Amino acid sequence: MAKEVKDVEVRKGREKVQVRFIRPYCFICEEEAGVVTLKLEMPGVAKDQLEIDVDGNELQITGKREEGSSEGTYLMRERPSGTFRQVYTLDDTIDRNRIEANLEGGVLTLTLHRRESEKPRKITIKSS
Repeated sequence: MAKEVKDVEVRKGREKVQVRFIRPYCFICEEEAGVVTLKLEMPGVAKDQLEIDVDGNELQITGKREEGSSEGTYLMRERPSGTFRQVYTLDDTIDRNRIEANLEGGVLTLTLHRRESEKPRKITIKSS
């Protein structure tokens, strides 16, 4: 799920608090003309633990992965738990009103559609 675990110091009122942020693995590709797909690996993350926001040219994904319950003592644990936040900068070609999200099988898929005016198109050649 995570390619990086980072402890960050943030302010909460007047005091400083250590927060652990996880960065999920991400794949970005243009699968078809006019559609960009973002896929983030999020095993064990429920839909209600995710929040996706668009603010201006920023797409922000935040959430939390709870620590799994165990009857015994961990001998090895490779799946980190904690808070994650990932911010992507959107260029002007992305239609902010047509971003779709789907969480299935531990993978969050975001489909970003380009504005109609930005999609590639064929030019017809006329002859006289």
